[in-house]
Amino acid sequence: MSEFAVAVAGLRTPAVVAGAGASAGPVPPPGPAGAEPAQAVRVWRRAQTRALEGFAASAAFPWLEPWAGPRLSALTGAVEQARGAVARCVDPRELLTAACVAALPVPVGLRDGLPASAGSWGLDGQWLLLEAWTRWQSACAEGEAQVADCVRAALAAVYEAFGRRRKGRDEALDSVQRLITSSIDQARRLAEEECTGSVHLVQMALPLLETEPFTGRERDPLTLWQAGVIAVHQAGVDWPAGQITLTVPQAVSDLLPGG
Repeated sequence: MSEFAVAVAGLRTPAVVAGAGASAGPVPPPGPAGAEPAQAVRVWRRAQTRALEGFAASAAFPWLEPWAGPRLSALTGAVEQARGAVARCVDPRELLTAACVAALPVPVGLRDGLPASAGSWGLDGQWLLLEAWTRWQSACAEGEAQVADCVRAALAAVYEAFGRRRKGRDEALDSVQRLITSSIDQARRLAEEECTGSVHLVQMALPLLETEPFTGRERDPLTLWQAGVIAVHQAGVDWPAGQITLTVPQAVSDLLPGG
């Protein structure tokens, strides 16, 4: 397929040529609050990628403007509709709390928090707590669940370490749960402080969805947390340049490219 054909392929679909009052084709109407965030993000990011490719095609072939202009206008409207659906699926405070989790220092004195029975576990209890905590922090950064629900990633570390052995496992699970609960409380206190602070202006490039060369599978360079932040905090978009402007708290800004 020629470069031109690839460039305009995304503008030759019913979703793009639909008028202002028409259906958005594969971009469904915004769902209710509590809808599946991952699905809403996929719909939004596909439309967003097509819009970015469409503007790139229009820039590369200026004579397309009379034909592409109305289609791009319809497509960017569909993108905003899909972004609204994502924004209703996520909790801004939870996004901020996850950012504060990322800012937490590695816990110290983990050995002091172990029960007396830790010596009989058959493994290094301090190492286990640190491994569990690190997995929880990483899961929060991905944004696939609320910070409290991400404790599942921490508990999984315990089950993996103990394998089939049950002796001491419940005590280890309880130690990990207490450690994560304490860290969540700390992150929520930081988030409350961030809510009263100033917001920061961040400009960043919008990455396109990627297709794996051999499997053809779609891959998004953005994590669900990053996509949620963009959906909630977008203040402006420059489609020809492929850039967005966000207004976010400091803790969130620190984790974004360009922040």
